[in-house]
Amino acid sequence: MKKAPLLVVLAFVSFGCTNSPALSTNAARDDGRAAVKGPAPDFELENIAGGKLKSADLKGKVLIVDFWATWCEPCIAEIPKFNKMADEFKGKNVEIVGITVESAHDTIRPKVKETNMKYTVLVGNDKVVEGFGGLIGFPTTFVVTKDFKIYKKYMGALPDKDVRLRKDVEKLLSEEPATTAD
Repeated sequence: MKKAPLLVVLAFVSFGCTNSPALSTNAARDDGRAAVKGPAPDFELENIAGGKLKSADLKGKVLIVDFWATWCEPCIAEIPKFNKMADEFKGKNVEIVGITVESAHDTIRPKVKETNMKYTVLVGNDKVVEGFGGLIGFPTTFVVTKDFKIYKKYMGALPDKDVRLRKDVEKLLSEEPATTAD
């Protein structure tokens, strides 16, 4: 009887860091992906490079939004893949944004420098986490459409997450944003 909860915990530990003592079985989906629809939240967050970044500045682009923490080893292991994607998608109406949460503020800038992050890094808060539907662990990555709708959510550090993200981005780049009737 104790094997099932232990397997869920082991699966999530293998693929990501938990930020919650209560794990959902959703965390151990076979592909780490949960279909999520609805608008991405409006926000204004501190940019580690200086100043603030508003969500309005990102609308019209396909976004990869990665929630991570400076102490999360699977998160850190994904940074080179995000750096590579940032280079590949440069100039293609795609933005990669790392939002760090649950990290001591004085550890963020040194970790960004140490890992040579080539994409935008923002300091998150509870409001933005809740706006994306909450997190049960790190890393959690969202793909957001040009019209600022959440397209997909990937939980954990899946071995082929970068391949899946590339496919999602290419698909969304080929689509026109939805128009809204007033």
